[in-house]
Amino acid sequence: MHFLATSIESLGAKLAGWFTVGYALFAFLGRAALLLLEPSTWNRATFDVVIKQVYFTAVQILPVFLAYVLVISWLIITIILSTARDFGLTEFASEMAIRVLVLELLPFLTALFIALRSGSAINTEVALMQVNNELDALVHCKVPPMQFEFMPRLVGGVVSVVTLAGLAGLLALIVGYLAIYGVGTAGFEPYTRTVSNIINFNIMAGLIAKCALFGLAVTLIPVTAGLETPKKLFMVPVSVLRGMMRVFFAIVTIEVVSLALKYI
Repeated sequence: MHFLATSIESLGAKLAGWFTVGYALFAFLGRAALLLLEPSTWNRATFDVVIKQVYFTAVQILPVFLAYVLVISWLIITIILSTARDFGLTEFASEMAIRVLVLELLPFLTALFIALRSGSAINTEVALMQVNNELDALVHCKVPPMQFEFMPRLVGGVVSVVTLAGLAGLLALIVGYLAIYGVGTAGFEPYTRTVSNIINFNIMAGLIAKCALFGLAVTLIPVTAGLETPKKLFMVPVSVLRGMMRVFFAIVTIEVVSLALKYI
């Protein structure tokens, strides 16, 4: 009985902790959304911070990211073509490549790429600001942290993931065409027809919404995890680890829900 009671208490504590974390996430997101809708928020200083966030998150990594996408796309498309030929399904190779790469794999990998590069950095930076009382100093100087530190990161994350996922999808479509039809225009008409049949308005809207949620996950969760950090320097690595685990589970959950809504 003692073991059962301990297990129930432990489960209850975990559920309460998850509820607290979830409530903090949505409360923070609500405050950021309200600030985002206020016209007075969008002054020159806010625009400058948002542009810097997009630059550091997306533009700065663009050459490495595109090379990474090129290699992944070529390998996956080659595997799909080889498998399709073995089973006599060559005519479906382009459709499979588009569905696997453009709609599912590349947006997921884009979110992971930005999470590992920028999400962890955001978590560390916010945690250090919390530990070193820099956020309190900003408030004391009448510089709202939400407007100039947090909200630009959320906007920059969403814009970066949506943009990079779009560029990755476009590059994958080009690589797919070259791998299937080679250099030339002979296959342009059937290939574009296949693309238009798969990527209609509803699919495109769902893809953009999924990428936007990925962008929120890789910025919102690290920010809130950093704000939870106790004011002890040795707790910063713990905060980053906790935040990145939450980001990973959030990305996987978004992808699983997206697949379930699309194919089940």
